[in-house]
Amino acid sequence: MQRGPAQSILFSVAFTEGFSTLAVEVIAIRLAIPVAGSSMILTGVMLGIVLFALSAGYWRGGAISAKWDAARTRKILARNLFLAAALYAIAFPLEARLLDRLLDDLNLPLSIGLTATALFAIPVYLASQTVPMLAELTSDGKAGRASGKVLFFSTIGSVAGGVVTPVWLFPSIGVTRSTYLVCAVLVAAGCVMAIIHRRLMAIGAAAIFIAPLMHRLTAPSGDLFDFDSPYQSVRIFTDSAKNGRLERVLMMGGGRASGVFADSGESSFLYTLASERALAETGAAEVLVIGSAGFNLPRDAARAPAIRRIDAVDVDPSVKPIAEEYFLKEPLSEKIRFLPLSARFAVRKLGREGRRYGFTMIDAYFGKGIPDELVTAEFFRDVRAVSDHTLVNAGLDRTLDSAFARNLLATFRDAFGDVWLIDAKPDDPDPITNILVLNWPAQGSKHWTGSGTVYRDDCNTADRDRVALMWGADSP
Repeated sequence: MQRGPAQSILFSVAFTEGFSTLAVEVIAIRLAIPVAGSSMILTGVMLGIVLFALSAGYWRGGAISAKWDAARTRKILARNLFLAAALYAIAFPLEARLLDRLLDDLNLPLSIGLTATALFAIPVYLASQTVPMLAELTSDGKAGRASGKVLFFSTIGSVAGGVVTPVWLFPSIGVTRSTYLVCAVLVAAGCVMAIIHRRLMAIGAAAIFIAPLMHRLTAPSGDLFDFDSPYQSVRIFTDSAKNGRLERVLMMGGGRASGVFADSGESSFLYTLASERALAETGAAEVLVIGSAGFNLPRDAARAPAIRRIDAVDVDPSVKPIAEEYFLKEPLSEKIRFLPLSARFAVRKLGREGRRYGFTMIDAYFGKGIPDELVTAEFFRDVRAVSDHTLVNAGLDRTLDSAFARNLLATFRDAFGDVWLIDAKPDDPDPITNILVLNWPAQGSKHWTGSGTVYRDDCNTADRDRVALMWGADSP
Protein backbone atom coordinates (compact mmCIF):
# COMPACT_ATOMS: atom_id res chain seq x y z
CA MET A 1 0.00 0.00 0.00
CA GLN A 2 1.22 3.53 -0.83
CA ARG A 3 0.30 6.54 1.32
CA GLY A 4 0.69 10.33 1.28
CA PRO A 5 2.81 11.92 -1.43
CA ALA A 6 3.79 8.54 -2.88
CA GLN A 7 0.14 7.74 -3.48
CA SER A 8 -0.38 11.11 -5.18
CA ILE A 9 2.48 10.33 -7.55
CA LEU A 10 0.85 7.04 -8.49
CA PHE A 11 -2.41 8.86 -9.24
CA SER A 12 -0.47 11.21 -11.52
CA VAL A 13 0.77 8.12 -13.39
CA ALA A 14 -2.87 7.01 -13.80
CA PHE A 15 -3.71 10.46 -15.20
CA THR A 16 -0.80 10.21 -17.64
CA GLU A 17 -1.88 6.78 -18.87
CA GLY A 18 -5.43 8.01 -19.47
CA PHE A 19 -4.17 11.10 -21.29
CA SER A 20 -1.89 9.09 -23.56
CA THR A 21 -4.56 6.52 -24.47
CA LEU A 22 -7.13 9.09 -25.65
CA ALA A 23 -4.41 11.10 -27.38
CA VAL A 24 -3.34 7.94 -29.23
CA GLU A 25 -6.91 7.37 -30.44
CA VAL A 26 -7.20 10.95 -31.73
CA ILE A 27 -3.78 10.87 -33.41
CA ALA A 28 -4.29 7.44 -34.98
CA ILE A 29 -7.57 8.56 -36.56
CA ARG A 30 -6.03 11.86 -37.71
CA LEU A 31 -3.03 10.13 -39.32
CA ALA A 32 -5.30 7.74 -41.26
CA ILE A 33 -7.52 10.46 -42.77
CA PRO A 34 -5.12 11.47 -45.60
CA VAL A 35 -5.03 7.83 -46.74
CA ALA A 36 -8.57 6.56 -46.12
CA GLY A 37 -10.57 9.75 -45.84
CA SER A 38 -12.67 10.95 -42.93
CA SER A 39 -15.49 8.52 -42.25
CA MET A 40 -17.45 6.96 -39.43
CA ILE A 41 -16.05 3.60 -40.52
CA LEU A 42 -12.54 4.85 -39.80
CA THR A 43 -13.55 6.26 -36.43
CA GLY A 44 -15.65 3.27 -35.39
CA VAL A 45 -13.16 0.56 -36.31
CA MET A 46 -10.19 2.43 -34.85
CA LEU A 47 -11.96 3.05 -31.56
CA GLY A 48 -13.19 -0.54 -31.46
CA ILE A 49 -9.66 -1.94 -31.71
CA VAL A 50 -8.36 0.45 -29.06
CA LEU A 51 -11.20 -0.38 -26.67
CA PHE A 52 -10.65 -4.10 -27.18
CA ALA A 53 -6.95 -3.71 -26.36
CA LEU A 54 -7.88 -1.62 -23.31
CA SER A 55 -10.23 -4.29 -22.00
CA ALA A 56 -7.61 -7.00 -22.50
CA GLY A 57 -5.03 -4.89 -20.68
CA TYR A 58 -7.34 -4.23 -17.76
CA TRP A 59 -8.07 -7.95 -17.43
CA ARG A 60 -4.45 -9.04 -17.69
CA GLY A 61 -3.12 -6.30 -15.43
CA GLY A 62 -5.57 -7.19 -12.71
CA ALA A 63 -4.81 -10.91 -12.95
CA ILE A 64 -1.04 -10.66 -12.73
CA SER A 65 -0.68 -7.77 -10.26
CA ALA A 66 -2.70 -9.67 -7.66
CA LYS A 67 0.06 -12.34 -7.63
CA TRP A 68 3.06 -10.02 -7.19
CA ASP A 69 4.53 -7.93 -4.44
CA ALA A 70 4.67 -4.13 -4.75
CA ALA A 71 8.29 -4.00 -5.95
CA ARG A 72 7.71 -6.38 -8.84
CA THR A 73 4.47 -4.67 -9.80
CA ARG A 74 6.23 -1.29 -9.99
CA LYS A 75 9.01 -2.79 -12.10
CA ILE A 76 6.67 -4.45 -14.61
CA LEU A 77 4.50 -1.32 -14.76
CA ALA A 78 7.54 0.81 -15.61
CA ARG A 79 8.62 -1.70 -18.23
CA ASN A 80 5.15 -1.66 -19.81
CA LEU A 81 5.07 2.12 -20.04
CA PHE A 82 8.53 2.29 -21.61
CA LEU A 83 7.70 -0.43 -24.12
CA ALA A 84 4.41 1.26 -25.00
CA ALA A 85 6.23 4.54 -25.64
CA ALA A 86 8.79 2.80 -27.86
CA LEU A 87 6.10 0.95 -29.82
CA TYR A 88 4.09 4.14 -30.35
CA ALA A 89 7.24 5.84 -31.62
CA ILE A 90 7.46 3.15 -34.31
CA ALA A 91 3.71 2.84 -34.99
CA PHE A 92 2.78 6.46 -35.69
CA PRO A 93 5.13 6.98 -38.67
CA LEU A 94 4.25 3.59 -40.15
CA GLU A 95 0.47 3.90 -39.91
CA ALA A 96 -0.22 5.72 -43.19
CA ARG A 97 2.14 3.50 -45.17
CA LEU A 98 0.72 0.25 -43.84
CA LEU A 99 -2.89 1.37 -44.33
CA ASP A 100 -2.16 2.51 -47.88
CA ARG A 101 -0.53 -0.84 -48.67
CA LEU A 102 -3.42 -2.87 -47.25
CA LEU A 103 -6.01 -0.85 -49.16
CA ASP A 104 -4.53 -2.14 -52.41
CA ASP A 105 -5.96 -5.57 -51.65
CA LEU A 106 -8.54 -5.25 -48.86
CA ASN A 107 -11.68 -3.24 -48.16
CA LEU A 108 -11.63 -0.22 -45.87
CA PRO A 109 -12.92 -1.72 -42.57
CA LEU A 110 -10.57 -4.70 -42.76
CA SER A 111 -7.59 -2.53 -43.72
CA ILE A 112 -8.20 -0.16 -40.80
CA GLY A 113 -8.76 -3.07 -38.41
CA LEU A 114 -5.55 -4.82 -39.41
CA THR A 115 -3.54 -1.59 -39.26
CA ALA A 116 -4.86 -0.67 -35.83
CA THR A 117 -4.33 -4.19 -34.52
CA ALA A 118 -0.80 -4.50 -35.87
CA LEU A 119 0.43 -1.09 -34.70
CA PHE A 120 -1.61 -0.05 -31.67
CA ALA A 121 -3.15 -3.09 -29.97
CA ILE A 122 0.02 -4.17 -28.13
CA PRO A 123 1.11 -0.73 -26.80
CA VAL A 124 -2.46 0.06 -25.71
CA TYR A 125 -2.65 -3.38 -24.06
CA LEU A 126 0.60 -2.73 -22.19
CA ALA A 127 -0.26 0.82 -21.13
CA SER A 128 -3.77 -0.08 -19.96
CA GLN A 129 -2.38 -2.56 -17.44
CA THR A 130 -1.42 0.56 -15.50
CA VAL A 131 -4.92 0.95 -14.07
CA PRO A 132 -5.30 -2.40 -12.26
CA MET A 133 -1.63 -2.40 -11.23
CA LEU A 134 -1.95 1.03 -9.64
CA ALA A 135 -5.18 -0.06 -7.97
CA GLU A 136 -3.23 -2.93 -6.42
CA LEU A 137 -0.42 -0.62 -5.30
CA THR A 138 -2.79 1.91 -3.71
CA SER A 139 -5.13 -0.63 -2.14
CA ASP A 140 -5.48 -0.45 1.64
CA GLY A 141 -7.59 -3.58 1.81
CA LYS A 142 -10.53 -1.82 0.18
CA ALA A 143 -10.14 -2.74 -3.47
CA GLY A 144 -13.30 -0.98 -4.59
CA ARG A 145 -12.21 2.37 -3.22
CA ALA A 146 -8.68 2.01 -4.63
CA SER A 147 -9.95 1.03 -8.08
CA GLY A 148 -12.41 3.91 -8.06
CA LYS A 149 -9.67 6.44 -7.33
CA VAL A 150 -7.34 5.09 -10.00
CA LEU A 151 -10.11 4.96 -12.60
CA PHE A 152 -11.11 8.51 -11.67
CA PHE A 153 -7.64 9.90 -12.38
CA SER A 154 -7.25 7.75 -15.49
CA THR A 155 -10.58 8.95 -16.85
CA ILE A 156 -9.78 12.58 -16.07
CA GLY A 157 -6.55 12.06 -18.00
CA SER A 158 -8.56 10.61 -20.88
CA VAL A 159 -10.78 13.69 -20.89
CA ALA A 160 -7.69 15.87 -21.06
CA GLY A 161 -6.14 13.77 -23.82
CA GLY A 162 -9.33 13.79 -25.87
CA VAL A 163 -9.77 17.56 -25.60
CA VAL A 164 -6.23 18.94 -25.41
CA THR A 165 -4.84 16.91 -28.31
CA PRO A 166 -7.07 18.19 -31.15
CA VAL A 167 -7.93 21.59 -29.65
CA TRP A 168 -4.50 22.78 -28.47
CA LEU A 169 -1.73 20.37 -29.40
CA PHE A 170 -2.47 19.95 -33.12
CA PRO A 171 -2.77 23.72 -33.77
CA SER A 172 0.22 24.70 -31.62
CA ILE A 173 2.83 21.99 -32.20
CA GLY A 174 1.40 19.92 -35.06
CA VAL A 175 0.45 16.26 -35.34
CA THR A 176 4.00 14.92 -35.57
CA ARG A 177 5.22 16.67 -32.44
CA SER A 178 2.05 15.59 -30.68
CA THR A 179 3.13 11.99 -31.24
CA TYR A 180 6.48 12.86 -29.66
CA LEU A 181 4.64 14.28 -26.66
CA VAL A 182 2.59 11.12 -26.18
CA CYS A 183 5.77 9.06 -26.14
CA ALA A 184 7.42 11.53 -23.78
CA VAL A 185 4.63 11.52 -21.19
CA LEU A 186 4.63 7.72 -21.12
CA VAL A 187 8.40 7.75 -20.66
CA ALA A 188 7.99 10.26 -17.81
CA ALA A 189 5.39 8.04 -16.16
CA GLY A 190 7.65 5.04 -16.63
CA CYS A 191 10.54 6.93 -15.03
CA VAL A 192 8.40 7.58 -11.97
CA MET A 193 7.80 3.85 -11.61
CA ALA A 194 11.34 2.78 -12.59
CA ILE A 195 13.37 5.15 -10.47
CA ILE A 196 14.85 2.22 -8.57
CA HIS A 197 15.30 0.05 -11.65
CA ARG A 198 18.03 1.78 -13.63
CA ARG A 199 18.26 -0.84 -16.34
CA LEU A 200 14.71 -0.06 -17.37
CA MET A 201 15.62 3.60 -17.90
CA ALA A 202 17.47 2.66 -21.08
CA ILE A 203 14.20 1.53 -22.67
CA GLY A 204 12.63 4.89 -21.86
CA ALA A 205 15.59 6.81 -23.25
CA ALA A 206 15.44 4.75 -26.45
CA ALA A 207 11.75 5.56 -26.91
CA ILE A 208 12.47 9.29 -26.82
CA PHE A 209 15.01 9.00 -29.65
CA ILE A 210 13.02 6.48 -31.72
CA ALA A 211 10.06 8.80 -32.34
CA PRO A 212 11.81 11.62 -34.27
CA LEU A 213 14.09 9.11 -36.00
CA MET A 214 11.15 7.09 -37.34
CA HIS A 215 9.36 10.21 -38.55
CA ARG A 216 12.48 11.36 -40.36
CA LEU A 217 12.95 7.96 -42.02
CA THR A 218 9.32 7.76 -43.20
CA ALA A 219 8.76 11.41 -44.17
CA PRO A 220 8.21 12.09 -47.89
CA SER A 221 11.19 13.68 -49.61
CA GLY A 222 11.23 16.52 -52.10
CA ASP A 223 8.25 18.47 -50.76
CA LEU A 224 8.32 22.24 -51.04
CA PHE A 225 6.18 22.43 -47.91
CA ASP A 226 4.38 20.06 -45.57
CA PHE A 227 2.24 20.69 -42.53
CA ASP A 228 -0.22 18.73 -40.40
CA SER A 229 -3.04 20.99 -39.25
CA PRO A 230 -5.80 19.83 -36.88
CA TYR A 231 -8.01 19.34 -39.94
CA GLN A 232 -5.82 17.87 -42.65
CA SER A 233 -2.35 17.07 -43.92
CA VAL A 234 -1.04 19.69 -46.34
CA ARG A 235 1.71 19.04 -48.88
CA ILE A 236 3.05 21.20 -51.68
CA PHE A 237 5.32 19.67 -54.30
CA THR A 238 6.22 19.98 -57.97
CA ASP A 239 5.10 17.49 -60.57
CA SER A 240 4.96 17.21 -64.34
CA ALA A 241 1.62 17.99 -65.96
CA LYS A 242 0.32 15.99 -68.91
CA ASN A 243 1.35 18.78 -71.28
CA GLY A 244 4.93 18.53 -70.03
CA ARG A 245 4.90 21.75 -67.99
CA LEU A 246 5.92 21.72 -64.35
CA GLU A 247 3.08 22.11 -61.85
CA ARG A 248 3.12 23.20 -58.24
CA VAL A 249 0.55 20.95 -56.61
CA LEU A 250 -1.28 21.46 -53.32
CA MET A 251 -2.38 18.20 -51.73
CA MET A 252 -4.88 18.27 -48.85
CA GLY A 253 -6.31 15.33 -46.97
CA GLY A 254 -4.67 12.85 -49.33
CA GLY A 255 -6.12 14.39 -52.52
CA ARG A 256 -4.74 16.79 -55.11
CA ALA A 257 -6.68 19.93 -54.25
CA SER A 258 -5.16 22.65 -56.43
CA GLY A 259 -2.45 23.23 -58.98
CA VAL A 260 -0.62 26.09 -60.67
CA PHE A 261 2.01 26.11 -63.38
CA ALA A 262 5.38 26.61 -61.72
CA ASP A 263 6.66 29.02 -64.38
CA SER A 264 3.68 31.39 -64.49
CA GLY A 265 1.64 30.72 -61.33
CA GLU A 266 -1.53 30.37 -63.41
CA SER A 267 -4.15 27.80 -62.42
CA SER A 268 -3.55 24.44 -64.05
CA PHE A 269 -6.28 22.11 -62.75
CA LEU A 270 -9.02 21.57 -65.31
CA TYR A 271 -11.88 21.65 -62.80
CA THR A 272 -10.74 25.10 -61.64
CA LEU A 273 -10.63 26.42 -65.19
CA ALA A 274 -14.06 24.94 -65.97
CA SER A 275 -15.48 26.50 -62.80
CA GLU A 276 -14.05 29.88 -63.78
CA ARG A 277 -15.70 29.66 -67.20
CA ALA A 278 -19.03 28.92 -65.52
CA LEU A 279 -18.53 31.87 -63.19
CA ALA A 280 -17.85 34.19 -66.13
CA GLU A 281 -21.16 33.16 -67.73
CA THR A 282 -23.17 34.29 -64.72
CA GLY A 283 -21.90 37.87 -64.67
CA ALA A 284 -21.81 37.68 -60.88
CA ALA A 285 -20.38 40.57 -58.89
CA GLU A 286 -20.49 38.85 -55.51
CA VAL A 287 -18.89 35.40 -55.19
CA LEU A 288 -18.90 32.82 -52.38
CA VAL A 289 -16.36 29.98 -52.30
CA ILE A 290 -16.87 27.20 -49.75
CA GLY A 291 -13.69 25.16 -49.36
CA SER A 292 -10.84 27.49 -50.24
CA ALA A 293 -8.01 24.97 -50.85
CA GLY A 294 -5.31 26.90 -52.74
CA PHE A 295 -7.52 29.98 -53.34
CA ASN A 296 -7.17 29.55 -57.12
CA LEU A 297 -10.70 30.57 -58.04
CA PRO A 298 -10.85 33.51 -55.56
CA ARG A 299 -7.48 34.81 -56.81
CA ASP A 300 -8.41 34.48 -60.48
CA ALA A 301 -11.92 35.88 -60.01
CA ALA A 302 -10.60 38.92 -58.17
CA ARG A 303 -8.79 39.99 -61.34
CA ALA A 304 -12.10 40.58 -63.13
CA PRO A 305 -13.21 44.23 -62.83
CA ALA A 306 -16.87 43.14 -62.58
CA ILE A 307 -16.20 41.15 -59.39
CA ARG A 308 -16.65 43.39 -56.38
CA ARG A 309 -16.29 40.95 -53.51
CA ILE A 310 -15.35 37.34 -52.84
CA ASP A 311 -16.05 35.58 -49.54
CA ALA A 312 -13.86 32.48 -49.12
CA VAL A 313 -14.87 30.01 -46.40
CA ASP A 314 -12.70 27.25 -44.99
CA VAL A 315 -12.80 25.59 -41.59
CA ASP A 316 -8.98 25.39 -41.50
CA PRO A 317 -7.51 28.83 -40.68
CA SER A 318 -4.04 27.77 -41.85
CA VAL A 319 -4.98 27.48 -45.55
CA LYS A 320 -4.78 31.21 -46.35
CA PRO A 321 -1.22 31.89 -45.11
CA ILE A 322 -0.04 28.59 -46.63
CA ALA A 323 -1.58 29.44 -50.00
CA GLU A 324 -0.14 32.94 -50.05
CA GLU A 325 3.39 32.04 -48.98
CA TYR A 326 4.03 28.57 -50.37
CA PHE A 327 1.49 27.79 -53.10
CA LEU A 328 0.36 30.90 -54.97
CA LYS A 329 3.40 32.80 -53.72
CA GLU A 330 1.53 36.09 -53.80
CA PRO A 331 -0.79 37.95 -51.42
CA LEU A 332 -4.49 37.68 -52.10
CA SER A 333 -6.50 40.61 -53.39
CA GLU A 334 -8.23 42.95 -50.98
CA LYS A 335 -11.48 41.91 -52.66
CA ILE A 336 -11.15 38.53 -50.94
CA ARG A 337 -12.49 38.16 -47.40
CA PHE A 338 -11.42 34.95 -45.69
CA LEU A 339 -13.85 33.39 -43.21
CA PRO A 340 -12.21 30.60 -41.16
CA LEU A 341 -15.51 29.01 -40.20
CA SER A 342 -17.29 25.71 -40.66
CA ALA A 343 -19.27 25.72 -43.91
CA ARG A 344 -22.71 25.23 -42.42
CA PHE A 345 -22.24 27.88 -39.76
CA ALA A 346 -20.78 30.30 -42.29
CA VAL A 347 -23.67 29.89 -44.75
CA ARG A 348 -26.28 30.40 -42.04
CA LYS A 349 -24.38 33.42 -40.72
CA LEU A 350 -24.16 34.97 -44.17
CA GLY A 351 -27.87 34.34 -44.65
CA ARG A 352 -28.70 36.11 -41.39
CA GLU A 353 -26.57 39.03 -42.55
CA GLY A 354 -28.63 39.28 -45.71
CA ARG A 355 -25.77 38.43 -48.05
CA ARG A 356 -26.58 37.38 -51.61
CA TYR A 357 -24.13 35.96 -54.14
CA GLY A 358 -24.42 35.75 -57.88
CA PHE A 359 -22.19 32.66 -57.89
CA THR A 360 -21.26 30.09 -55.25
CA MET A 361 -18.72 27.31 -55.59
CA ILE A 362 -18.73 24.42 -53.12
CA ASP A 363 -15.32 22.76 -53.23
CA ALA A 364 -15.21 21.14 -49.80
CA TYR A 365 -15.18 17.48 -50.83
CA PHE A 366 -11.50 16.73 -50.53
CA GLY A 367 -9.17 13.79 -50.75
CA LYS A 368 -10.67 10.36 -50.18
CA GLY A 369 -13.24 11.54 -47.67
CA ILE A 370 -16.24 13.82 -47.57
CA PRO A 371 -17.81 15.96 -44.85
CA ASP A 372 -21.17 14.21 -44.95
CA GLU A 373 -22.89 17.19 -43.31
CA LEU A 374 -22.23 19.13 -46.54
CA VAL A 375 -24.23 16.84 -48.83
CA THR A 376 -27.60 17.04 -47.13
CA ALA A 377 -30.71 18.73 -48.47
CA GLU A 378 -30.70 21.04 -45.45
CA PHE A 379 -27.22 22.36 -46.28
CA PHE A 380 -28.00 22.82 -49.95
CA ARG A 381 -31.16 24.73 -49.05
CA ASP A 382 -29.13 27.07 -46.85
CA VAL A 383 -26.82 27.67 -49.82
CA ARG A 384 -29.75 28.25 -52.16
CA ALA A 385 -31.01 30.96 -49.80
CA VAL A 386 -27.87 33.05 -50.44
CA SER A 387 -26.91 32.02 -53.99
CA ASP A 388 -28.30 32.62 -57.48
CA HIS A 389 -25.94 30.23 -59.30
CA THR A 390 -24.40 27.31 -57.41
CA LEU A 391 -21.66 24.94 -58.58
CA VAL A 392 -20.40 21.90 -56.69
CA ASN A 393 -17.08 20.21 -57.48
CA ALA A 394 -17.58 16.53 -56.60
CA GLY A 395 -15.45 13.46 -57.14
CA LEU A 396 -17.87 11.00 -58.75
CA ASP A 397 -17.76 7.92 -60.92
CA ARG A 398 -18.03 9.03 -64.53
CA THR A 399 -20.94 6.66 -65.22
CA LEU A 400 -22.92 8.03 -62.24
CA ASP A 401 -23.99 4.50 -61.38
CA SER A 402 -22.77 4.51 -57.77
CA ALA A 403 -25.18 5.07 -54.89
CA PHE A 404 -23.12 8.08 -53.81
CA ALA A 405 -23.36 9.80 -57.21
CA ARG A 406 -27.09 9.14 -57.63
CA ASN A 407 -27.98 10.15 -54.09
CA LEU A 408 -25.82 13.29 -54.12
CA LEU A 409 -27.38 14.47 -57.36
CA ALA A 410 -30.89 13.65 -56.12
CA THR A 411 -30.20 15.65 -52.97
CA PHE A 412 -28.92 18.63 -54.95
CA ARG A 413 -32.03 18.52 -57.15
CA ASP A 414 -34.29 18.31 -54.09
CA ALA A 415 -32.85 21.60 -52.84
CA PHE A 416 -32.27 23.50 -56.10
CA GLY A 417 -34.97 22.09 -58.34
CA ASP A 418 -32.78 20.73 -61.14
CA VAL A 419 -29.30 19.43 -61.95
CA TRP A 420 -26.86 19.99 -64.79
CA LEU A 421 -23.44 18.35 -65.01
CA ILE A 422 -20.07 19.18 -66.56
CA ASP A 423 -17.31 16.59 -66.83
CA ALA A 424 -14.31 18.77 -65.98
CA LYS A 425 -11.79 16.24 -67.31
CA PRO A 426 -13.45 14.49 -70.27
CA ASP A 427 -10.18 12.96 -71.52
CA ASP A 428 -9.16 11.59 -68.12
CA PRO A 429 -9.17 7.73 -68.11
CA ASP A 430 -9.72 7.59 -64.34
CA PRO A 431 -13.26 6.26 -63.69
CA ILE A 432 -13.60 8.59 -60.68
CA THR A 433 -13.24 12.18 -61.81
CA ASN A 434 -14.24 15.80 -61.17
CA ILE A 435 -17.90 16.32 -62.03
CA LEU A 436 -19.24 19.85 -61.70
CA VAL A 437 -22.83 19.89 -60.45
CA LEU A 438 -24.80 23.04 -61.30
CA ASN A 439 -28.28 24.42 -60.74
CA TRP A 440 -28.43 26.13 -64.15
CA PRO A 441 -27.78 25.04 -67.75
CA ALA A 442 -24.25 26.37 -68.16
CA GLN A 443 -22.53 26.11 -71.50
CA GLY A 444 -21.40 22.52 -72.15
CA SER A 445 -23.49 21.07 -69.33
CA LYS A 446 -25.80 18.05 -69.55
CA HIS A 447 -29.16 17.70 -67.86
CA TRP A 448 -29.39 14.90 -65.24
CA THR A 449 -32.75 13.15 -64.89
CA GLY A 450 -31.76 10.11 -62.86
CA SER A 451 -33.11 9.02 -59.50
CA GLY A 452 -31.65 8.55 -56.03
CA THR A 453 -32.30 8.83 -52.30
CA VAL A 454 -32.11 12.28 -50.74
CA TYR A 455 -29.50 12.73 -48.02
CA ARG A 456 -30.97 14.47 -44.97
CA ASP A 457 -29.52 15.47 -41.62
CA ASP A 458 -31.70 12.94 -39.87
CA CYS A 459 -30.89 10.06 -42.24
CA ASN A 460 -27.62 10.36 -44.13
CA THR A 461 -25.75 7.43 -45.69
CA ALA A 462 -23.30 9.62 -47.64
CA ASP A 463 -20.37 8.50 -45.51
CA ARG A 464 -21.10 4.82 -46.17
CA ASP A 465 -21.88 5.41 -49.86
CA ARG A 466 -18.68 7.34 -50.39
CA VAL A 467 -16.64 4.58 -48.77
CA ALA A 468 -18.35 2.04 -51.03
CA LEU A 469 -17.45 4.12 -54.08
CA MET A 470 -13.80 4.56 -53.12
CA TRP A 471 -13.02 1.23 -51.50
CA GLY A 472 -15.89 -1.18 -51.79
CA ALA A 473 -18.63 -2.64 -53.92
CA ASP A 474 -19.21 0.53 -55.97
CA SER A 475 -15.55 0.86 -56.98
CA PRO A 476 -15.30 0.85 -60.78
